[in-house]
Amino acid sequence: MSNLRTWLAQIESELSKPVIYSICNDQEIHRKLTEQQDIQKDIELHSTGVASVLNICERLLHDTDSCPNETERDSIQQTTRSLDKRWRNICTMSMERRLRIEETWRLWQKFLEDYTRFEEWLQEAEAMAAAPDSSDVLYTKAKEEQKRFEAFQRQIHERLTHLELINKQYRRLARENRTDAASKLKLMVHDGNQRWDQLQKRVSSILRRLKHFTSQREEFEGSRDNILVWLTEIDLQLTNVEHFSESDIDDKMQRLAEFQQEITLKADKVDQLIDLGEQLIQKSEAFDAVNIEDELEELNRYYQEVFGRVSRFHQRLTNRDRQLEEERETSENDTDAEDSRELQNSSWHSTMHDVNTSHQSICHLIPPTLPHERSGRETPVSVDSIPLEWDPTVDVGGSSMHENEDEGTYYNALSGKFLPLSVFLARPQYEAVGALEQLSYRSQIDRKVTGNLNLIQIYFITKNIHIYFFLSGVIERWEIFQARSLSSELRAKQNQQRWQQLTSDLRNITLWLDTTESDLHGVRELTPASTLQELEQKARRLKDILRSFDNYKALVISANLSSKEFQQDEDSASRDALSRLHDVNTRWDQACCSRDEWRESLQSELIDCKEFHNTCDQLVLWLTEAEARRVKFRVAGQCTDPQILLESQKQLMQLKDQLLERQIKVNALRDLTACLLVKTSGDVYIEVEEKAHVIGNKANQLMKDVSDDLKSVQEALDKSASPDVIDSATTIPSESQVSGSSDPTRIVVSQSKVHPVSARQAAKKPSFFYRVLRAAFPLQLFLLLLLLLACMIPFSEDDFSCTQANNFARSFYPMLRYMNGPPPT
Repeated sequence: MSNLRTWLAQIESELSKPVIYSICNDQEIHRKLTEQQDIQKDIELHSTGVASVLNICERLLHDTDSCPNETERDSIQQTTRSLDKRWRNICTMSMERRLRIEETWRLWQKFLEDYTRFEEWLQEAEAMAAAPDSSDVLYTKAKEEQKRFEAFQRQIHERLTHLELINKQYRRLARENRTDAASKLKLMVHDGNQRWDQLQKRVSSILRRLKHFTSQREEFEGSRDNILVWLTEIDLQLTNVEHFSESDIDDKMQRLAEFQQEITLKADKVDQLIDLGEQLIQKSEAFDAVNIEDELEELNRYYQEVFGRVSRFHQRLTNRDRQLEEERETSENDTDAEDSRELQNSSWHSTMHDVNTSHQSICHLIPPTLPHERSGRETPVSVDSIPLEWDPTVDVGGSSMHENEDEGTYYNALSGKFLPLSVFLARPQYEAVGALEQLSYRSQIDRKVTGNLNLIQIYFITKNIHIYFFLSGVIERWEIFQARSLSSELRAKQNQQRWQQLTSDLRNITLWLDTTESDLHGVRELTPASTLQELEQKARRLKDILRSFDNYKALVISANLSSKEFQQDEDSASRDALSRLHDVNTRWDQACCSRDEWRESLQSELIDCKEFHNTCDQLVLWLTEAEARRVKFRVAGQCTDPQILLESQKQLMQLKDQLLERQIKVNALRDLTACLLVKTSGDVYIEVEEKAHVIGNKANQLMKDVSDDLKSVQEALDKSASPDVIDSATTIPSESQVSGSSDPTRIVVSQSKVHPVSARQAAKKPSFFYRVLRAAFPLQLFLLLLLLLACMIPFSEDDFSCTQANNFARSFYPMLRYMNGPPPT
């Protein structure tokens, strides 16, 4: 008894020690499994002694001479219970230790596979990041490299989840004391994290360098485009003021002053753009530098051209104003008295004088020819740069009859007012040509006007060239405005669709929140569960609610992201939608809080449920007993006795059926704990979760072991399926011999001889069928030969013919052949 007590203390201390692994490899796992098998064999060897002690204690309890009083009997009972409890605990700890070692090896394999895949990708990524094409490259190449590294950076961020999974696996191994003493796993995880950080930093620095280079070029291109657009607008406005405006000289002077002021304000930006371009020329490659230099030269020429046009137009307006003042002073001094006859003819003289004055004014507007470079851009020039010669012999003062308003307008234009003539010439081409043809057709009414038609036609032909170049710029601007309009319409349509989607999402979320809040309020008022069935029902309802939360979470996030585009709108509909969204967010947070509170209450109910703990304890004890039964009925590899094999198969099948029945409870417990004990903290919750996890792993492992044992028994039965071996097994033990063995280490042979008759019958079924086939095969072969012989005998000798004799005439190879070849066809 003292030796047994010493052995029990020693084996308990050995099993209670944690498993320490020296290094992470399969050899270490095999070594630990071998040590555990030695411990298991030692436990099986001492099972006989434990059974003997328990039998002795049982006999002493029933022997009145050995236990005359209650004190000794209580002492023996307490000793028996203590020994039985310690023995069961040792068996359970041994099995859990072996399962823990096997589970550790599976976790190690999973970790090593994941880390190997991550390391392979990391090596490829490091090779790609080691040789970036980011210095001394063209702008287009830099843009392509930037896009490639942006995609590469996204790939690195996606791989972060893989790295987090590896870290999570290592943290679990470290928390459960499954790491190696050599810190191989720790070094692998540390190296992976450090290499990923270095890779991410290097890619970020490469992207910063590429973005800095491309952003400078994009900033230069954007500023240049803005200045070109501004110069084009100034050019068009100047053309409008110079040729098509009906304002007086003061208004034109004011507009020119505004142009000059705007050009002065933009001069600093032009200088900054030129400085930026020079810096880019120094930093860029030769091809890019040439392009930048050409763009700067073109911009500078265009800028100087527009500025020169403004200056020249300002000079022409100044000279014209001075000329008009001189003519006004001259006309005031030349006032003579005229008689009534001269007053009647004054219209002709005044008209002629006005025409001459207009001609002189037009001639004075002609600027001196200034040599300057053209920029290549077709910009309109002043009409006054074309000299117009007036024909003084043409009589322009005759008839004053005007049949319609258009002729009156044109006549007034020929009578000295230049601006309406410009308006007339500014019409589209077909209108101007139609007006000219109409005036030519009516030359019989006013023949004196035809002399000026030549002047107008020459003026129109010259003007048409400048209108063509002016319209080209207008068309370009119109295309830009049209593109902007289409973009605005598309943006408005997209905003409308987003608005409708936001409204629909808010409506659906509100309806779902109403239903969910009522459900949560209803389940909170239920009484606490006292049985596992009630807990499972509540857990199923919680799972459904969690699933609905996950489904509508995407809608809530989408609604919040869509609302950012409408936050700057000031209309009532946007404010109403944002208010509804705020209410939805508030109700969503409250619903999440109610859901979490209900889950916590269900966790407390699970911890307080006695049926749950009793079921777990019963399953642990039953799994321990089932493991012992499996070991007891397991057949050695050299056993060939069919009776032993069949009895072992029967017992293992019964054990498998019982395991399948218990598997339902095990799965229910695992589902219950997985649903309620997710991401919880606390020793109680962790203990319950670990208990359910251990039960599930033990049940799965036991099912796998039983299936393997059944497979090995079936293979042994197939090998020993001989009738001689089966007939030799005729020994039938008595029932008293079978049931009289109370030793826990009784051998499998004595247990396997309970039903020898059924074993013999089960073994004879396949052998009888085999004998029938073997005996009937010669008879069947003989009958087949007779049938073939009867088919070959002819029907009669009289009817013997070539066709009948050739009984293979319809085969693929007929017997008749032509002796001298086939007949001619």
